Amino acid sequence: MRKNFTIVSLLLFYFVNAQNLDVIEQDYLKAIAIAKEKNKMIFIDFYTTWCAPCKKLDKLVFQNDSIQAILSKEFVLLRYNAEEDKIYHLSKKHHVSSYPTAVVLNRNGYIVNRKYGFSGDDFLSLSTSVLKFTNETTVLNSENSIIKGYSNQIDLSGYPQFYIDYINRDNTKVINTQAFNNYWEAVEKPLSEEFFSTMLYFAGDTPPSISNLALKHKQKYLELYGKLDTEILFYFLSAGKFNNAILHNSQKEFNEAKKYAYQTLTKEWTDDIIPNYEVKFLKAQNKWVEVYNFYNDLKEKGKLSNYVINQFCWEVYEKCDNRKVLSNCISWMEELTQKDVNYTYLDTYAYLCAKSGDKQKAKEIAELAIRVGKENNEKTKSMEDLLKTL
Repeated sequence: MRKNFTIVSLLLFYFVNAQNLDVIEQDYLKAIAIAKEKNKMIFIDFYTTWCAPCKKLDKLVFQNDSIQAILSKEFVLLRYNAEEDKIYHLSKKHHVSSYPTAVVLNRNGYIVNRKYGFSGDDFLSLSTSVLKFTNETTVLNSENSIIKGYSNQIDLSGYPQFYIDYINRDNTKVINTQAFNNYWEAVEKPLSEEFFSTMLYFAGDTPPSISNLALKHKQKYLELYGKLDTEILFYFLSAGKFNNAILHNSQKEFNEAKKYAYQTLTKEWTDDIIPNYEVKFLKAQNKWVEVYNFYNDLKEKGKLSNYVINQFCWEVYEKCDNRKVLSNCISWMEELTQKDVNYTYLDTYAYLCAKSGDKQKAKEIAELAIRVGKENNEKTKSMEDLLKTL
């Protein structure tokens, strides 16, 4: 309640004292000129035309008059389509690969702060997330703080061509090409922003020598590129090691990946990445009883969303032949569809029943799914196809 009151009070205060927020579309040079003239920071909102969270953020927050009034005091807003990057090259400069991404520059073009995504699904939660970030950024700027490893110049000459081509969408099949592999074998400037950005962008696909090199320079990367980007780098380097271990079905490699994660990541990150990859490894080994026990433990603790329950049960339908696990998942989907009657969940439930041999139950659920789907103008071909086989 207090948080709601604080946000509303802020909105009212700034709306009364509003300036017009300068909103620039794509034109970086115009944005930097206005920022210099008005002594403001540039808030770059990296988006794509297909990104649903980007559209929600723009509609609910950046187009809101009260939020614009708050932002106008310290910021110029540059809305930047990350996939139209052949003129100003900001996506390459700031190694943007997820959307929305926010990068804030000071009036001289140096990075003050960045954030990957804003939490929330409604105006209050999204605006709270954005304003927390902008308030933090304003404090950093008042202290003349910058992420010092990144220059304020945009020069593509130091980046490998495969990185440029990939972000420009001229060639998205660069991984494991000769140019890609050669780049990691001859690292001349491991501390440069061009190398760091390229390594961060492709971290999960780099060879083991790069994860070792990064570990060697970890402290320097923290000093140059900040905690956030350095932690994300080591998260993806660790993920790459886990994925290779699973691909090779190697317990030895998996143990080495865990050791690397513990060496390079904080507890907050290891608590996320290690359990997730442990269960992926169990799935790859077809140890479905252990996988079920993992998810059941989360479910009993109230930490398993309906979406994840459905996703796991569909994996069981596709890949698991253990009758006990199959029966348990049928019970889960029965429970879920009693609380939330939607086509997707009913679809999974029907297929599980069919796989178990209970054709009558599968038929009943499929018919219900079709009725629910048609009521909501959803495509029901999957259930119609299943009915033909029953």
